[in-house]
Amino acid sequence: MTRTIPHLTAAVMALMIVSMATAQDGAAIFKQNCTACHKIGARLVGPDLTGVTEKQSDEWLRKFIHSSQGMVKSGDKDAVAIWEEFNKTTMPDFPFTDADLTALLGYLGSINKQPASATVAAPAPEPPMVFTAADVDQGRFLFQHRTSGGGPSCVSCHNVTDQGVVSGGLLAKDLTHVGERIGDQGIAGILGAPPFPAMAAAFNGRTALTDKEVHQLTAFLMHVDKNTEAREAGSMRTMLMWGLGGLVVILLGVALIWARRLRRSVRHEINARQLRTI
Repeated sequence: MTRTIPHLTAAVMALMIVSMATAQDGAAIFKQNCTACHKIGARLVGPDLTGVTEKQSDEWLRKFIHSSQGMVKSGDKDAVAIWEEFNKTTMPDFPFTDADLTALLGYLGSINKQPASATVAAPAPEPPMVFTAADVDQGRFLFQHRTSGGGPSCVSCHNVTDQGVVSGGLLAKDLTHVGERIGDQGIAGILGAPPFPAMAAAFNGRTALTDKEVHQLTAFLMHVDKNTEAREAGSMRTMLMWGLGGLVVILLGVALIWARRLRRSVRHEINARQLRTI
């Protein structure tokens, strides 16, 4: 009996160590791959992940993480609802191993567990980021040129509609209205920790964006979104005015032609003269 207790204690300690290691691995996976779009206790680009392991089954979460769009296309009602609620922003596919998913879901499950009597206050909303005109100008420059670390220019893959910016590439989404879709915090989160494979490879290590560059690019993209909305509204007003003006001209022309219309047949005078001679 005395020998059994030390063995049992050692086994329990070993399990605890393995459990802690798994949680730490899950935390690292979450930080590296998920924090650009997700938070615990607040919405960002994607939904708040508080209690996600209790809201959805383990099998569903594994499938969704592997291919969210695959589930959307298959018609899964929960996947479609999430996709539509978050402005149809596509979540990248993550080719995690089963062990990685177990660690990640274990981490999410561990941080979501709260005592039954605990009252969790709703997190305060993130204040809007503050940008200067200089931030916008520098962000516009960064968007079209290599970054300080030698990373590629954003315009090589993305396009924005903005004065003074050359037409961009078509390899990735148009970012003209990205501010409306995911907000300044979402933009900064993705730029700071890119979840998309091509972007993560382009801005990694020495080529990673600095905090200052993230702030400046975010400022530029938010500026583009607001400015383009104003320009589009102005264009719509201009088109409406021109359309109304054209309609007035057409109506005046029709009225003029109608006023000068031929009221009698071309033979009316001839027939009248012949009748008078009878």
